[in-house]
Amino acid sequence: MTSVPYFLIFFALVVGFAAWRGGGPERATAAACLIALVGTISGGFLHVVGNFRVVPIHLFLVDVALLLALCIIALRANRWWPVPVAGCQLVAVLVHAAKLIDPGMIPNGYAFLVTIWSWPMVALLALGTWTHRRRTARGIIVPDWKPISARRGSLAPWRARAG
Repeated sequence: MTSVPYFLIFFALVVGFAAWRGGGPERATAAACLIALVGTISGGFLHVVGNFRVVPIHLFLVDVALLLALCIIALRANRWWPVPVAGCQLVAVLVHAAKLIDPGMIPNGYAFLVTIWSWPMVALLALGTWTHRRRTARGIIVPDWKPISARRGSLAPWRARAG
């Protein structure tokens, strides 16, 4: 837990950068991660009951909610980086599931495997924000989000149109 202050500083810098200079997906991811951090801290992450000998259900639920949010962002965003961010979060959730299946998992290993994925997730958010900034500085305009449908009323784009 000695790395927590360093992570919080890194997190604050990257989330601030994403909120200040990011596009829609960067800001949405920063907001989702910030809400998850608040939920994690309010759930007593720094003083987990049982010291990770059992799955902290509150932390598990926060991680599942964050995974759902990141999957929605990854599906809708017109960016590449939200996919590995959601993948990192998926691994964290799978570690919780593994601990539920095998309660004998070593507590320190469980704690490490649940928390280590936060670092690359925040780093990918920083990289995504930086690439968005660089692209907009060059005058390249890319929509933040994918369109919901290519054409209204067109359920089957392979069908030939009448008329």
